[in-house]
Amino acid sequence: MFDDQDSPEKSNRDESARDGINTTISLSTSEVVSRFGSANAEYLKGYSGVDNETQQKFAKGLAGIAKHKVNADPRYAEQNIKQQAGYSAEVAATSRDNAESIINGSKIRVSRSDDLPEYGKNHTVVDRVQLLDGEIIQGTQTQMKFVGKRDELFAKIAKEDGEFTRYRGVTLELPSEQYVGAESFCRDKAQQLRDQAAKVEQLGKDNVAKKLRHEADNYEQLADHLSDSGLTTDQAIFYRTHPKMATAMDIARTSHRAGLQGAQYGAAIGGSISLLQNLLATAQGQKEMGEAAQNVAVDTLKAGALGYGTAFVGAAIKGSLQQSGNSTLRSLAGTSAPALAVNICLSLASSINRYVCGEISEAQLLSEVGEKGAGMLSSSMMAALGQLAIPVPFVGAAIGAMIGYTLSSLFYQSAL
Repeated sequence: MFDDQDSPEKSNRDESARDGINTTISLSTSEVVSRFGSANAEYLKGYSGVDNETQQKFAKGLAGIAKHKVNADPRYAEQNIKQQAGYSAEVAATSRDNAESIINGSKIRVSRSDDLPEYGKNHTVVDRVQLLDGEIIQGTQTQMKFVGKRDELFAKIAKEDGEFTRYRGVTLELPSEQYVGAESFCRDKAQQLRDQAAKVEQLGKDNVAKKLRHEADNYEQLADHLSDSGLTTDQAIFYRTHPKMATAMDIARTSHRAGLQGAQYGAAIGGSISLLQNLLATAQGQKEMGEAAQNVAVDTLKAGALGYGTAFVGAAIKGSLQQSGNSTLRSLAGTSAPALAVNICLSLASSINRYVCGEISEAQLLSEVGEKGAGMLSSSMMAALGQLAIPVPFVGAAIGAMIGYTLSSLFYQSAL
């Protein structure tokens, strides 16, 4: 139904119909490709340290951090890497958080304090902060700490004369493996200190008891201000030592999520069309029910696969185009080109294969390519209008694309 090479005798009309369906499926994923593609662009910004859309240069990028010198002495090299991994964790976590906000349609963005004039470089308390329309959201300041000994860090914050008392009241972002059980540890520690305070108070040591209770309060406050950074220590080190591979993995993971949504849309559209076609064929006595059911199942799988491939590849391509250093390529990111990339390849491959096999002439090849190009262009415009008219994810785009391709095909044939 969608790209069947087993029936080379099929007419150009059938070929056009199949291509119209494939184009409809591809354009139905445009909204998915747009969201997840923009999310992928966040990873590229984090890697390069530059936003090519706004020309903003960030204080650090993963590629730049990876170039930092490491102590030549093996005794200190590992510790050096771990310290630098903390910077990589800040950048990677920021990219991930912003990518997730884009996917979910949230306007909230996260920024490192080093990239904001309000904080300047190397702020001693705040590492990251949330923004809404460029304005800092109060109460969202966080400090990210990737240290080897979590409990010692907590003690340095909670004790009266601790080294890190400045972090009190600021949300502390921990490696994922250290976040597990961190809150309960702080509350248990607070209870232990209160029990100690009660005992020393009975001995008449009121000042000591007061100090212990104050320290207990600090642990309670700390328990309320703990957060999972979303990264383990090993992942942070991987971002430091293999930034390009880590970024590629982020893009692949996000594109896969786009592909799963695209597969759902493709299966829904392709399955519905196939169901109607096969019900009609069954009613006319051209097929048996068993054959029709099998055809619907196969067509649905093919449509789902096309939807997955379109959304996966489209999201990866859009992210790359959106952060390209070339302004012409960046402008393509805002079109339907990323969503149509897979379909264009399949469509042209089908026509070229038929030409190579001698099924069509050079003139027919050029005619088909022209018709398909006009159809996809018309579908893209109608898909955008359809989505505006019917603001339901994939539905408006699918209807507009189908109408656009059908009308374009009719006009093209009449023009010929």
